[in-house]
Amino acid sequence: MVQSNPKQMEINERNQLAAIAKILVRNDHDKALDEPLMRLLQSGQNTVRPDLFSFAEKWSKTTSPRALAELWEEFKILLSLHPDLGFVVIEGTHIADIPSFYAEINRVYMADESWQIGSLDGFDDLLYGGFGKVQDAKKQTIIWKDIAHSRAALGVTTTLAYYQEKLAANSPFNHAYFQQKLADLQAGKGQTYFDIVAEIIQSHPKIDWIY
Repeated sequence: MVQSNPKQMEINERNQLAAIAKILVRNDHDKALDEPLMRLLQSGQNTVRPDLFSFAEKWSKTTSPRALAELWEEFKILLSLHPDLGFVVIEGTHIADIPSFYAEINRVYMADESWQIGSLDGFDDLLYGGFGKVQDAKKQTIIWKDIAHSRAALGVTTTLAYYQEKLAANSPFNHAYFQQKLADLQAGKGQTYFDIVAEIIQSHPKIDWIY
């Protein structure tokens, strides 16, 4: 039997992990997990990551309906143990406002750093790489669970408050710029904070986004 080379094996492992992530975050029927789990199991017999094989073996042998909450927790742990594969998991229900958005981003990316990010520019810089949890990964995939919750939390109400804060009397920011942003949002044609975050992610072609 011809064994896959390490590069091809890693690509296959990433593909199957991404397929599993899509099923879990989109709440598809758990029978859809059968194929990627089996493919991960088959490729994992020669893997340098035996815990991937063990995970696939356990859950491929579990009959439907699977305990998806337990599977999800084990899946997150598995990904966290292999930052070189470039997966990060954002828990959308952890996000209730702008400060908690950055708290979640720092929890996911910056746990091993001595500093944290707290701005849109900082988030954009983070996605370019060079620092953070997956800085050495050849490819990055953001898995965003419960994204509808995050979209609502960073929606119009939150964004209006954000712009109004920028327009405070003692604010050093460009008032004309943020006044226009506020007016656009109030007219129903402006971006919410979530829209801006999404735009930043989508501006990085080397990043896959699963939600």
